[in-house]
Formats: sequence, structure tokens, C-alpha cells
Amino acid sequence: MTLTTLLLYVGIAAVMLTILVPYLRGKVNNYLVSFLQNFAGSLFLFSGWVKAIDPLGTAYKMEQYFAEFESAFSGTWFSFLAPLFPRLAEASVGFAVFMIVFEMALGLMLITGLLRKFTAWAFFLLVAFFTVLTGFTYLTGYVPEGVNFFAFGQWGPYVETNMKVTDCGCFGDFIKLEPKVSFLKDVFLLIPALIFLSFHRQMHQLFNAGTRWVLTALAAGGFIVYCLSNYQWDLPHMDFRPFKEGVDIAEQKALEEEALANIEVIGYKLTHKETGETLELSFDDYMARFKEFPKENWEFAQITTEPKIEQTKHSDISVENGKGEVLTGEL
Repeated sequence: MTLTTLLLYVGIAAVMLTILVPYLRGKVNNYLVSFLQNFAGSLFLFSGWVKAIDPLGTAYKMEQYFAEFESAFSGTWFSFLAPLFPRLAEASVGFAVFMIVFEMALGLMLITGLLRKFTAWAFFLLVAFFTVLTGFTYLTGYVPEGVNFFAFGQWGPYVETNMKVTDCGCFGDFIKLEPKVSFLKDVFLLIPALIFLSFHRQMHQLFNAGTRWVLTALAAGGFIVYCLSNYQWDLPHMDFRPFKEGVDIAEQKALEEEALANIEVIGYKLTHKETGETLELSFDDYMARFKEFPKENWEFAQITTEPKIEQTKHSDISVENGKGEVLTGEL
């Protein structure tokens, strides 16, 4: 599933919830605000749930962020903050569970309209926090190896391999988002966040105050138990990772390798070594004009079709012994 497809499903759910508001002892004061409540609330419930499936995975992601923040703040005017992050890393599991439960509870509070002003501010602050995380991750792509993040004058062109945290973990292992996409998603969520701050009195409220409190309290308790059951008491009940139980690794690896071998070259991207001029030509055009682009003046990059089977970590498996003998097939 892609992010676009997910947002489409969330949008459909939000429309249905907005239609149901009057039937749930609620009143629609502003249809746009009500729709955004249901959209943001549903999105937070889902994103929290896919992380609650594997809280340890979220904890590992938090440790990555804390390590990068410690490195970024060291040797700067803010170096006094650097020792804080190793301590946070030690409590990463508890921090991950708290963030997951808070995210899902906040999603439910948005849908029910509990504590509208508080919920509006909590949503804004949480989205702003996520925006800083994903923005930091994306911007590290401009920071060359060995250069501190805050040395802005030494930033260079964007290079994907410069990023130490290559996935925000926003949707656990369910969807892997590129850092730029994650950052733009959070920037987009700042729009409803600001609308909620300005029009929190227009947010709908379902049921009565007592029912809203009971629902949220019971749900939060259930979320905590669910998180604990997925790492403290048992294995996650659902596994979105490539190497999950029941997958034939050898077969999947062979299928991916075959799909990669069958991709077709459909064109070429040419870059002039001196001027930086770029051209994109179809395969037939390039073959007809290749003499116009001598290799001493031009750099070439193939434009290919996508593999028919998505490449996963199965394709990366390679096992050797101390003598350099490949044992992947035997394994």
C-alpha cells in the first residue's frame, strides 16, 4: 500500500464518520472542521495502531533519532543538550509506548471532541514535534559526511546516503516512507492543526462529556495492554516485516532476482560534464544519435522499467564463511 492509497481510505472513513456525527448525539458546527477532526483522528488511530503492533521497532527508531541528535548537538553552542539523548535512549521503550498510546488516544479525542481546546493544542504540538523529526532527517541529506548538521555553510547537494535515519517509522513496518515524503506529510498536517487552534469551538462533540471521558480512558488502558502484549508478554500478533513467519525466503529471493534481471532499458539520461546540461532520450532516439554524445564529454545513466516484483531485503541476503565461500543457497 502507498501513502496516497492510505490517505484515500482515511478520507473515505472521515466522510462516513462526518455523516454519522448527528446520529451519535453530536452536532456538526462546521463540516470542514468536523471532516478534518475525523480525518486527523482516523489517521492518528491507524498510525498509532501499526506502531503498537511492534513497540520495540518504534523504540529502535527512537534510539536512532537520539543518537543523531546527540551527534548534531555535540561541539555546538547547544552541546549541553547532548548528554540528555543517551539517557532518553535508555528509556526508549517506555518513551515509545507512551508516544504510541498518546497518539491513538489523541486520535480518539479528536473524533469524539473531548477537551476541544486541549486536544487542538496537543495535536498541534505533536505534529510540530513530528515535523521537526522528519525535517531533521530529510535535511541531513544535505550534510556531507564529517560535517556537523548546524554548520549550514558547509552543506552540499542532497545525497540520500548522507541520511543516517532513512525512514521516519511513522507507520512502523506497514509503509516505509522516504524522509522527504514524511516531512511533507507532517507539513500538510500542520494545516488542520492550525485550523483546530483557530476554530476549536467549531469542533463537533459526540455523546455527552461523561461518555467521552469513559471511552477515552478505557481505550487508553486497552492501548497500553495491547502494546505490552506485543513485546512484553508475546510476539507481535501481526508482522509486516519481510522475514516474517511462513515466508519462503529462498523462493522470494529468486523471484526478486529474476524480476530485477528482466527490467528493460527504455532511455538514457545524459549529463554534460562541463556545463551540467541534462538530456533525456528514449532508447531508440539515443541509439540513433549516440555519436553526438562522446563519452569524454557526457555522463550516462540508464532509465529503466520498474521490476515487476518489489525489491525487499530478501535480495540483500548473502552469507559467506571465513574462506569467502558463499553459503547463501545452503542456508
